[in-house]
Amino acid sequence: MASSTPKDPELVLLEKESFREFESSVSSFSVESVVDFEGPDDPADPYNWSPLYKWTLVILISFLSLVVNLAILMCAPATSQILKELHSTNKLHATILVSIWELGEVVGPFLLAPLSEIYGRLPVFHSFNIMFILFAVGAALSKNMETLIAMRFFLGLSVASTILNPCIVGDMFREEERGRALGIMGMIPFIAPVLGPTVGGLISQAKGWRWTFWLIVIIASPLQLLFSIIYRESYRVRILERKAESMRKRTGNSSLRSRYEVEKRPILIIKDAVFRPILLLIRSRAVLLVGLCSALNMSLVYVVITSLGTIYDERYHIRKDLLGLTYLGLGFGMIIGVQLCGQFLDRYLQRKIKSGNGKPEHRLPPMVLGSVLVPLGLLAFGWAVQEKAHWIIPIVFSSFVGFGFVANSIAAWSYLVDAFGIYSASATAGNIVLRNAASAALPLAGPALSVKLGYGWAYTVLALIGLLAVPISLVLWRLGERIRIKDSIGRITSK
Repeated sequence: MASSTPKDPELVLLEKESFREFESSVSSFSVESVVDFEGPDDPADPYNWSPLYKWTLVILISFLSLVVNLAILMCAPATSQILKELHSTNKLHATILVSIWELGEVVGPFLLAPLSEIYGRLPVFHSFNIMFILFAVGAALSKNMETLIAMRFFLGLSVASTILNPCIVGDMFREEERGRALGIMGMIPFIAPVLGPTVGGLISQAKGWRWTFWLIVIIASPLQLLFSIIYRESYRVRILERKAESMRKRTGNSSLRSRYEVEKRPILIIKDAVFRPILLLIRSRAVLLVGLCSALNMSLVYVVITSLGTIYDERYHIRKDLLGLTYLGLGFGMIIGVQLCGQFLDRYLQRKIKSGNGKPEHRLPPMVLGSVLVPLGLLAFGWAVQEKAHWIIPIVFSSFVGFGFVANSIAAWSYLVDAFGIYSASATAGNIVLRNAASAALPLAGPALSVKLGYGWAYTVLALIGLLAVPISLVLWRLGERIRIKDSIGRITSK
């Protein structure tokens, strides 16, 4: 994490104490017994891996995330076909079919984050990816709506990339390089709002809705095979644990310990890891505020995603095999957001570091912008639909929603990775839990509000809720450092 130079001496002392707890104390071991990387140029340190390997891995994990996003969205244009074939007349099933995924992603982080911080990124990522492929097969073979909804839930639960991708980027890239890497990592998956519904609409019309899941299996399987061949453990805690273990065996010196190792009983280490995501969410106001901001933004994005197909089918009478094209605006906004925000974050932080004032909170300006653009884009989108403006107008306004969402997401990823270091998986998990809970719940209100109030006033209500993210993001930006340092990581670990 970049160093900061706050003016308040008490704040300096508090920050030092926080990091003594945060980075795991090794005070009980002699200096000679502590195993660390061999200087700043140690090739075993992921920071020093070759740029070609690091960027290859960024592209690969980005495509794995793209598959996840495709799986979320590809069935959206086929919901009417799914309801008909599985003999369901409940229109709420169309919304649940898309949003139940997010409920699965609420549960998954409580398994994935602690496992990755105990056993490392590698075995956890591989295991969850294989489960994801198996559940996609289950979805393709579903015989009734209940089974399909359950498979969609488990697909969400088995998503590893949402949590681990930002952490892997944080493992490999230093703070001043991370924004661009996170931007590239985000750009490829955010093509999904364009490709997913478009491809899903075409495939479901030509081959049937089951092929929207079979295609995921066909794409994900070779990607996972390639990932299992290329990826080597990047979590520095696990790398040094293995190094210490190897040195103990080689030298017979049983006192050798990793710099991150603490004198705790194994049961306490496991307990800390298992409960860390929820405790971070409860006791770290920084994680809570980032989670609330992300939840408000993501839920409004899902309002648009879950309603676009229905709106253009019922109000604009777009052909069903072309409904996916209505997501072009959303995807275009996301891609532009990735390009601009990633580059801005690195340049902005580099300037702050040169001036001696670099800190994680300098990742947050795009979050403020995103918190404004998402609700305003939704508001304009709703009234354009209400007034039956030309069909291109709502699509244009949806691009503002896409841009704002990406600005918020990249800022949140960067901030949590920079601020929480080796515990970034737990911090990211806490953020995702809130974000996905809101994404599963709030879009359910969209259809009912639209029926009662019309699209204009319904989306006005939702946009006003979304605007609560603006003061939250401003508080984080201006006061986040004091909040973060005061809520030390030591408060959530077992003594």
